[in-house]
Amino acid sequence: MNFEPSLLLTAGGMLVSVVSAAVIVRQRLATTIEHLADIEQRIRALDNRIDKNSTQLDVLTQRQGVISAMLDPANMERRAREAERLITEVEHLKAQRGNT
Repeated sequence: MNFEPSLLLTAGGMLVSVVSAAVIVRQRLATTIEHLADIEQRIRALDNRIDKNSTQLDVLTQRQGVISAMLDPANMERRAREAERLITEVEHLKAQRGNT
C-alpha cells in the first residue's frame, strides 16, 4: 500500500484534533462537575436557612396568636371585671373584720 504524505498528514491532523477535543471536553466536564457540586452545596445551605426561617416564623406566629388572645378586648374586659369583683370582696372582708 502506498500512502500519500498529504493523506497521512490529514489523518494525523484529524487524530490530533479528535484527541485535543476529547481532552478539552474532559477538562470542561471536570470544571462543570465542580461547579455543580458548589451549586448543590449552596442550595443545601439555602434550604437549611429556609427551614430555620420557616421554623422561626411558625414560632413567632404562635407567640403572636397567644399575645393576641391575651390582649383580646373581650378577655381584657372579663379580667377587669374579675379583678374589680375580687377587690370588692377584699374590701368587704376587711370591713367585716374591722367590725368584729
